[in-house]
This record gives sequence, structure tokens and C-alpha cells, in this order.
Amino acid sequence: MRHAYAVSAADFYGSDHDRPLSPKGVEAAKLLAKELSASVPPPDVVLVSDAVRALETLKHLKDLIGEETEVKEIKELYDCSAGQLYNIILENQKERGHLLIVGHNPAVSQLYSMLSGEYTALAPAQSRTLILEEA
Repeated sequence: MRHAYAVSAADFYGSDHDRPLSPKGVEAAKLLAKELSASVPPPDVVLVSDAVRALETLKHLKDLIGEETEVKEIKELYDCSAGQLYNIILENQKERGHLLIVGHNPAVSQLYSMLSGEYTALAPAQSRTLILEEA
């Protein structure tokens, strides 16, 4: 998933990495959590960017995250390419487990598009589910 809506860069005087969620982003994250918890099982592993907006998005996904879910804060998710994101997934995926990524565009949309064969441009607080089967 892509993190929820952050405050505007024009209205924030810190670094991009430190931009928090906007009120709209908080509501969008809560709504997405309800939608996902009704349609997908709790993830076994969550990979989350260390950017403030991604960590705050994850905080609002508590309805989706199970008690057994392992959460890994990964600095490299902040500004990675789709290829780098794929390698991060391979390094952190448990066998036959459900993985949730809370990351950033363009990497999240590009990787989903490459793996699914379906062009996708995720808006903030949007997610896509992809089932990868072993050959």
C-alpha cells in the first residue's frame, strides 16, 4: 500500500522525510484499515518505511495487524526504486506468508504494475493485493 495523505510540502517547513499525515490522511488510513481487515487476512510481516507519514499510516492500521505480525521498519523503503523494493521484499518475505508493505510512490505502483502486468498509479491510502505463487 501507499502511505496515506501527508501534509502539503508547501505547508511544512521540515524535511520531506518528516512530513506527518494530514487530517484527511488519518481518516483515509482508518478507512483503508477497515476495508482491508474485512477482505484480507492479517499480514505475517509488515515492511514499513521509516518516513513519518508511513509510520503514522501503520499506526492507524491496528484493526488489520494481528498480534503475531512482525513489523520491520526499513529505512531503504523511503526512496527506493521498484527493483530495490522487489529485493527488499525477497529479503524479508517469510515462506508462504502474507506481506504488507507501507511505502511510497513511484516504487510501490511501479512494482505492482510490473508484477501484475496491469498499469497502476496508487493514490495515497490505496492498496493492491497481489498473490505470487511459486513456480
